Parts: sequence; structure tokens; C-alpha cells
Amino acid sequence: MRRDFSPRSLEGSFATSTALLVLGLIGVTLAVVHSQLAAALRRGLEARGVSIARSIGAVATPSLLSYNYPALQIAAEAAAGDPDVAYVTIHDKEGAEAGVARSRSDAPNDERNVLEITVPVEVEGVDEPWGTVRVGMDYASARRELRSLVLELAALGLTLALAAVTGGRWVARRVTAPLRELAHGTEALSAGEHSHRIPVRGARELADLARAFNRMMDRVEDKARESAEFQTALARLNATLEQQVEERTRALRESETQYKTLVEHSPDSILIVQAGRIRFVNRAFTEMFGAAEAEALSDRFDLARIFDVSSATLARGRIAAWERGEAAGPVEVLGQDRAARIRQLELRGSRIEYRGRPAAECLLIDMSEAIRLRERLAQSEKLRALGELASGVAHDFNNLLAAVLGRVQLLRRRSFEPGVDRDLGVIETAAQDGRETVRRILEFSRVRHDRPLSVVNLAAIVGDALEMTRASWKGEAEARGVSIEVTRRLEPVPPVLGNASELREVFTNLILNAADAMPDGGTLAVACRADGDRVVVEVRDTGVGMSSQTRLQLFDPFFTTKGTRGTGLGMSVVYGIVTRHGGRIDVASEVGRGSAFQVELPAASPALGPPGELRPIPTAPGRPARLLVIDDEPEVAAVLRDALASEGHEVDVASCGRDGLSLAAERAYDVVLTDLGMPDMSGWEVADQVSRLCPGVPVALVTGWGTTLDEEEVRRRGIAAVVHKPFEVGALARTAAAMVELVDARRERDPSGSAAGRRR
Repeated sequence: MRRDFSPRSLEGSFATSTALLVLGLIGVTLAVVHSQLAAALRRGLEARGVSIARSIGAVATPSLLSYNYPALQIAAEAAAGDPDVAYVTIHDKEGAEAGVARSRSDAPNDERNVLEITVPVEVEGVDEPWGTVRVGMDYASARRELRSLVLELAALGLTLALAAVTGGRWVARRVTAPLRELAHGTEALSAGEHSHRIPVRGARELADLARAFNRMMDRVEDKARESAEFQTALARLNATLEQQVEERTRALRESETQYKTLVEHSPDSILIVQAGRIRFVNRAFTEMFGAAEAEALSDRFDLARIFDVSSATLARGRIAAWERGEAAGPVEVLGQDRAARIRQLELRGSRIEYRGRPAAECLLIDMSEAIRLRERLAQSEKLRALGELASGVAHDFNNLLAAVLGRVQLLRRRSFEPGVDRDLGVIETAAQDGRETVRRILEFSRVRHDRPLSVVNLAAIVGDALEMTRASWKGEAEARGVSIEVTRRLEPVPPVLGNASELREVFTNLILNAADAMPDGGTLAVACRADGDRVVVEVRDTGVGMSSQTRLQLFDPFFTTKGTRGTGLGMSVVYGIVTRHGGRIDVASEVGRGSAFQVELPAASPALGPPGELRPIPTAPGRPARLLVIDDEPEVAAVLRDALASEGHEVDVASCGRDGLSLAAERAYDVVLTDLGMPDMSGWEVADQVSRLCPGVPVALVTGWGTTLDEEEVRRRGIAAVVHKPFEVGALARTAAAMVELVDARRERDPSGSAAGRRR
């Protein structure tokens, strides 16, 4: 493994620092030693100089006292013979030189290498010095000795420095070895070698560092594995990302197209209002209100134009509330369509951001047809309830009248004297009038099903109604001095299945009401046209019109706007007839703008149901037969028994359905006559049980429910005949004879299939 020992490496820096530190210490030590040695040598040389000067002073004191200059010169020269003395000078008391001598050394004396020492010569008893001795000590020898010592110390320091550098390098290697391994591990990590680990050794701190590094490498390896898995998943995702983006972009375009198509083809008007101005409208808006898109979006277009005067302020306030972000609910308003007709609208809306600014998105739902349907449903519910009430009343009255009328007719067959017979005739007439009253109650309650239906031409019936009412809309109008113009547009239409007289009554009532609604004259328009599988007749006038409240009560029984001149049953009967024919009638009217009635009836089906099984009622009474009468009303049962027995039939009577079925199981009967409504079981259930117990025995329903039975249900349940209470005794006898004839015809075709024949 190659080691980096450059100064920038940690090991090199450590070794260099150690070497510099050792060199610095050695240098400082040498400097200190040099300084101390130099000082010591100087002190020694100075002490020696002082000693020499004092010795000279002691020898030269007598000569100084006597001013013996030659002796002083000799003393100076003698002292200058010392190799360490550079010169000797003796001064007398006055400071004059008394003796001067220099060293005999060949080397020139350099004053910088001479240490001069001055010592005064003192004489005992004298306060002032008697002279002065100056000795110049030569530094040369001391310097040579000092230089030699310095060289030895430098050699020693260099040796120590080399040893220190070597040791420092060795120590640096030992100290930095874990760090180098950590560096190599870091390089391996940067190279992607996540499995590299470093040995845990060395000082505790370095060992902790190695452990931390290894734990970091473990986490890095885990993260690298997770990253690899993520990269794999990301690669798979990227492989399909472009396709997903393309699909979502296509889906977004399709969604925008669908949204635009939905908005543009919405049957309801959609608009966006911002600061009181329309910023967007859809096609339904332009079609309903007759304003082109460019016109509606212009600043000159007034939003109040599309609303009725009574609703404009309310609509503006509600739209402004939505624009402010208030949670205001929907509101019903009146609008004006392109033909200036009043439309009942439901205004809905909410706050949106449109082009970076708050706006209100509004929806105008045309509720006119829905409101008409609700009104029609409410009318139907009221009339249905009235019909149920009328049916119940008719049932009770018919049971009472059946007993009265049947018993009176039986009594009149006994040939009472003329006065009694006349009184019985009055009772019979009263009962028959009562029956007619019940019929009229059922008539306006619209529950009749007994009138025969046939294929009729509705256009011809409308034409007949116009001719029948000519006296009213022409003669009476001209007599009042007014003119009613009648226009007719009767197109060829498919036939309808209905009762001609009832339908004629419908259109006669509508035309007469239209004429009465135009007291000052006007125009009466009658039209007949085909609309798919339905035939539509419209009667329109330009008369006084109706309020919304009047229109809601129009078809209620006994409701009239004609005062004492009207009975209030005309429009109720019209509604009942139209409903019974499977059609519907609508009315649109405004006060001062006239009214329009529209009657829709289904076109006749090409295939009609098969005729009934009963043959024409014979005039002869027929053969005697065994009959079973079931009725929970004792008086009615007695009348049925007596009326049928008077024709020679053998009649058994049961007061309830269960008793009747018990008798039918014990004895063989030719015909069964049963009441429809009984407490224990209905006539329908009795007929079903009889068909199982006595196959081939016809069943007739005797009912006081008037004409409410559906002929189709009667045929489906196998009922041979229906006798309505109150009944005529003669009609009852003929019905029984027809049923007996039916039984005989069946026996002729299949003698073994008759239960009655087998029992006999």
C-alpha cells in the first residue's frame, strides 16, 4: 500500500510538525546553553581580569605612591605577558598613564574581542583611589572554546533531531493508520463498494470511529439496496410513464370534449355571470331566450331581459349572492322565452373562479312541464280519492236499490189493482231514477268501464262538435253583437279506440267553454293532428284566460267560474272521459291572454280483442236449471232467489263465499251467481274455487260497484257475465237463460266433461 508522505498528508504533517518541534526545542536549548556558556566564560574572564588587576594594583601601590613610573612600566609589562591579557594600563592619581604594556601575541587585538576591567588602587587611610589599573582580557580563547562547545552541541542536536524525525514518523504512521483505513473506506464508499469494512483497533476513540464507520456502511448498504429496488421500480414506472402521460392527456382531452358536449347539449340553460354581466352561455340558453351568443356576451345585454318583471330583482340578488360566495339555495323565478311566453324556471347556482376572478355559474331549469305534471298528478289524486268515495257510495246505494227495484218488479208481476200497481210504478220509477243518479255520480268520478269502445275518427268527431255548438259560438254571439271567428285545421289522423258519444261530449264542452270565455268576441282555433302514435286535438281561444289558482282547480268536481249558470261537472266529466280513454289533457292559460286545451289520445291498435263467449240474450226464458246464489246481503239474495225462481229455476242461496263453496262441493249446479264484495272472500276468489271444484260451470258476478269493473280482467278471470245492481228482473232472467244455454252448448260438445252431468 502506497503511503503519502507529502507535507499535505496527515502523516507528513505530523512527522514534519514533530521534527520542527524537536528542532525548535534543540535550537532553543542550544541558544540557552550558548548564552549561559558565553555568560559563564565572560564572568570567568571578568573575574580573572579583576584578579589580575588587583594583583597589579597590589604590586604597583608603592610605585604609585612614589610616582615610580619605570617600576610601574615594568609591572605592566610583566602582567601583559599573560596570554589571556591583551593590554595593561596603570594610571596615577591624576589619571595619567604611568605604565602601558600590550600582549606580545602576534594576533592583532580587536577591541570587540577584549573585555576591559578597571580596578581602583586604594591606599589605606586615604578616601580617594591613588590610581587605577585597566586590564584588557582577550576573548579569543574563550570564543574558541565556546565555538567548540557550540559545534558539539549542534552535532548532538542534529542527531537528536534526526532521531526525533524518525520517531515522529513512526508514531505518525501508527496514529494515522486507522485514519488511512477510514480514508480508504471512504474512497471505497465513493466508488460504490458498499461491502467494504475497516478493522476495529487502536485507541478507543479511533476504534469507536471505526465502529461508527462500519455501522454507517451497513446503513449505506441497506439504503443502497433500497435505492436499487426503488431505482428498479422507478425504471419500470418510467417505462410506462410516457404511455400513462399520453393516456391521461388523451383522457383529459376527452373529458374536456365530453364536458363541452355535455354543457352544449344540456337541455337546461347554463350561463356564467361576472360582475352582473354574462360571460358564457350554452346553446340551450340561446335557443330558449332567442339571444345569439355574441349578443348575450356583449356589455349591452341586460340580464333582466330574460326574466319576468316580477322575478328580475330576485334573480339579480340571488346571482350576486352566489358571486360573493354565499351559500344561497335555488329559487323559482319566471322567465320570458324567445316567443315572450312566461316560463316557470328554477334558478340554481354556485361561486366559481372564471379567468382568475370570482363569478357565478347559473343553471336555469325549465320547470313548466314538471309543474304541469305535478298539477296533473295532484288533480288525479284528488279525483281518484273522489272516485273511491263515489264507488263506495254507489255500492251501498246499488245494494239498497237492488232490493227495492227487484222486489217492486216482482210485485208488479202479480197483477194488483190499478191503484196499487200505479203506486208500485212510482216506487219503481224512483228506484230507477236513483240508479241514474248513482250512474251520474260514477260518471263525473271517471270510474266507468261499461261503455262500449269502437274505432272512431277523431277529426270527424271534432267537426261534429263544432257543428253541434254552432248555435252558441255563432248564433248567441251574434245576438249579443259580438263576433267569434272560428278557424279549423283538421288534418287526416289515425283512428282511435273510444266511445264516440263520450268523445263528442269532451270537445263539445271544450268549445262551449271557449265561447263563454270570449264575451267580447275573439278567435276560436280548433286543430287536429297526428303526433307519432298519438292523436292531438287543440282548442285555443283568445278570451279572458285563467289565473294559476283557477287552472289548478279547473278539473275539480263542482268547481265553476260561471256562478249559478254552471254545475261544475263539465270539466270533471271531460277529465274522466279522456283519462278513461288512456289519454291526457293539458291546459295553458294566462289572465288576459286566453287559454289553450290540448287533448292527446292513443291511436287505435290494429288488433282488437276477441268477442265475448256469451251469445245474444234470447227472448225465450229457456229451460229450468239449478242455480246457486251467493250474497251477503239477505234482501238482495232473497230478490235474486225469487226473481230466478219465478222463471222456473231451482235456486239455492248461501250468505257467504265459504257456505256457497260447500254447497257447490255437495251438489251439482248449472250456474253460480256471486256477489263481488263479501266479508270472507271476494267474488273473484269464489269464481276461482268454483272453476276448480266444478269445471265448466259458468260464474256470473252480481255487483253493486257500478261500472268500475275492467272488461279485460273479467275475461281473464273466466267470468261469464256481470249483473249490475240495481238490476232489472227481466234482464236478470235473460242473463241466466243465456248462461244455461252456454252450459248446454258445452255439454253437447263434451258430454263427459260436465261436472253437473256426472253428478246427475
